[in-house]
Amino acid sequence: MKPLTQVIHPLGFLITITGLGIDIYWYNFWNSTYNGELLTEGPYKYVRHPFYTGFLLMSIGLTLAVPIFETKLLLVITLAVLTVFIPKEEETLTRKYKKKYEEYKKRVHWRLIPYVY
Repeated sequence: MKPLTQVIHPLGFLITITGLGIDIYWYNFWNSTYNGELLTEGPYKYVRHPFYTGFLLMSIGLTLAVPIFETKLLLVITLAVLTVFIPKEEETLTRKYKKKYEEYKKRVHWRLIPYVY
């Protein structure tokens, strides 16, 4: 195993587990909290799409940990879908929650990754 690989593969697994942890936390929060109203607490205090954050991290982590065609393809598809789907979802949320969602976007600037995007 090459020295760089000895760092990247374990880092990839750590990123994958972090993404999985975020999605499990999101799932539990969503199931115990969502009642049709806009969620702005829990993981939604940090990013507007925490489930997607977790899934993106899992895709990145898997690609680093197991750099085969399938994981690279998963990452490309994930990036493509999120690039298209997030703006559409935000349009839907703006129509549904109107001013409440606009105010939320002003408080929580980041869609997926704090201080990045």
